Parts: sequence; structure tokens; C-alpha cells
Amino acid sequence: MNRKLFKLSILALFVLLLAACAPVAPAGSTADVPQAYAHTDALVDTEWVLAHLDDPTVHFLDIGGDPEVFAQGHIPGALFVNLGSDLTNPTDSTRGQILEQDALSALFSQLGINNGDTVVVYDANRNLLSTRAFWAIKYYQHPDVRLYNGGLTKWQADGQALSTEVVEPTPTDYVAAEADPAIRTTSEYLLAHLDDPSVVTCDTRGAEEYAGTDVRSARGGHIPGALNLEWSNAVNDDGTFKDAPALGKLYLAAGFPPDKEIITYCQTGVRGAHTWFVLKELLGYPNVRNYDGSWEEWGNREDTPVEQ
Repeated sequence: MNRKLFKLSILALFVLLLAACAPVAPAGSTADVPQAYAHTDALVDTEWVLAHLDDPTVHFLDIGGDPEVFAQGHIPGALFVNLGSDLTNPTDSTRGQILEQDALSALFSQLGINNGDTVVVYDANRNLLSTRAFWAIKYYQHPDVRLYNGGLTKWQADGQALSTEVVEPTPTDYVAAEADPAIRTTSEYLLAHLDDPSVVTCDTRGAEEYAGTDVRSARGGHIPGALNLEWSNAVNDDGTFKDAPALGKLYLAAGFPPDKEIITYCQTGVRGAHTWFVLKELLGYPNVRNYDGSWEEWGNREDTPVEQ
């Protein structure tokens, strides 16, 4: 072997040894930080909304709690949906907060929505109410549901006018699909997995609620082992979501790696659904569930353990 070939062989061997000895990034490290949203079609922007205002197969739902506020101005053609009375089941906390399957069928039929239509939800509160609506609609597996990022705040910031026109939809015969158990969980499941190292619980409430000094049920505190990261940390000042790298770093640093099953909760499953949306739809975490019974159920029961 000539000298030049020998030197090249030694160099190649050296490179291979370096590659073999290089440390492998552990799960939950910065190597897991995404550079773009996982499901880009989950969000729409103002340009997309403007392009689909007259599309009869696209329905814009203004998710709120006060029809009088909606009447003062909304996106043209939008229909009002009351989150508290239309998309929840507050009468029985042992069954969680989500509405029943036939109730969604009746609601969407009344709103003139067909099973193959696109549903776009939005609100005026940093996507908080619309993510809860998105989660509920996804739970019954509507094939095309999206969220207008920033909602009414973004619409006005982009110079768009509000409408006070009332739309009268033509009723349809919408039939909601079976529920998807992979995105929702119960107190019984949590009790069975409190010591499961593969499950991480995310308390999306404020720090005082988590600590038990702000008591909103019979007992204050949090689910044992839960880590606290308030939902609002995922939002920009203008009400839109932070970008993918910022969100990825935020949740990894808080102890929520993508290789774990993440269970979100709050007081009634609304803030928990916001974090569910961030982890599942924007970051692409494979296993995320929202516990919609949340602290209203857990904190009012007598047989559930509590940490403070």
C-alpha cells in the first residue's frame, strides 16, 4: 500500500471512530424540537378565511359564551356556538364535560353542516374556547376541522371589518361518528396510572390553583405527580400560537417529551384542551389525552388523592 492510500485509510478510520463515539441525543432533548407545525392544515390564517368566506362547504363557528357579544360583530357568515351550553355536558361531572354524540349530531344539523364539510372554529380569547371546540369536534371524528389562529383579534388586527348580519342556515341531517377514545381520558384511567413512568400529567391551570391556594372545588391542589405549565405560555401577545421551535423547547423544558403519554387537565377541560391542541396538532405528539372531567371532578371527589 502506498503512503497516500495508507493516510487516507487512517483518516477514514478516524472519522468512523468519531461517529461511533458521538453522543446520541436522549428522548426529550433539543433534538426533538420541531422546526414547523406537525399538522399545518389544523390552522388557517386571515388570507385563507378571506378566500373561503363564500364557500358553501366551509362553516365558520364563533365559539363564545355570550350571544350579545356575537351580535355586536363577528366574521361575515359565521354562526354562534355557545361553548357552555352547546359543546359541554355540565349536568353530570362524573361523565366529564363533553357533549354526547347525539347532541353534536343535533347541533351540526341545526347549523347546516354536512359530514363532508369543513368546520372552522375561532374565538376572541387567544384560541382558548376554539381549541376546546376543536377537541370536542375531533372527539367525534369530524374529518375536516380547523382553527383560525388568533380569531377575532387577528381578524381586526389585519384590518378586516366585522359583520352584524344574522345568517339563517338550512338544516341538514348530520350524523356524528363514534367517539375517539385516544384523545380523551377519565379519572379512573388517571388513578390506574398515577405511578406509571410512561405517563406525564400536565396541569394547565395557574400556579395558585396548582398549589392549592386558589381553591375552585371542594379541595385545592393538584393530581399527584402532575407538572404545572399554564396554557397561556403557548400564546403570543397577539393571541396567536407561538411558533413550533418555541413551543417545542417550552414543553420539553417543562418535562413533557414526545415519547411519553401526556394527559392534560385544568378545572373543566377547556385550558387542558388548549394544551392538548398544542401538543397533538401543532407539535405532533403521538399520545395526548385531555381529561375533561378535570379538577371539577377530581377535586370534588372524596376518593381521589391530592397534592398541594
